[in-house]
Amino acid sequence: MNPQPHPHPLAELVRIESNPAYRALFCAELDAAILDRFANRAAVVAEVQAAAARLRALVLHGERGPST
Repeated sequence: MNPQPHPHPLAELVRIESNPAYRALFCAELDAAILDRFANRAAVVAEVQAAAARLRALVLHGERGPST
């Protein structure tokens, strides 16, 4: 038998919708998580662009460039 984690499957949503203080906390945590994800994505994009520039320099000019 698998017990449900919450007695009501939408209990968390009901709490978010009905409790303004909890909603504010939830939204702040959600905003922080989204900003963190965007920052991580930007860092990955920057790494890929730097690697592409090093590869381009190596292919076009035979330059090794800075190694990291």
